[in-house]
Amino acid sequence: MKEILIICLCVFLFLAIVMAILFHHRIRDVKRRLREAAEAREARRMAEEDEYFKRTSTKHYHEEEKPKFKDDYFKSADEEKPREQKPQQQSARRTTRTDGGVTIIDDRKEQKADRKIFDDNDGEYVEFEEVKD
Repeated sequence: MKEILIICLCVFLFLAIVMAILFHHRIRDVKRRLREAAEAREARRMAEEDEYFKRTSTKHYHEEEKPKFKDDYFKSADEEKPREQKPQQQSARRTTRTDGGVTIIDDRKEQKADRKIFDDNDGEYVEFEEVKD
């Protein structure tokens, strides 16, 4: 009878050790899966933060779509498209001759030339003479 009891005890210990080893491997597998899920979640969160930063940052948003500074700034004159010139309004040329024989040519536009510089209530005018050295 002692022999049967010893055999049962050995079988029980053997099964307990096998169960402990299987339990240990199962727990290790579950921890690995949880760690991978957490890392994937963290990577997704970081990607979302990067995307948010790119969307909200005016400096980096659509960076690859913008022309590079050197390509845009240092274009040669040959490569640039000629800009359309706006038709310039013809100004009425006015000439005035002073008592001293000096001719003054006024090329300003008519609206600007007729504009008064001072109002009547601006104060007194000071007389001056030009001194030639």
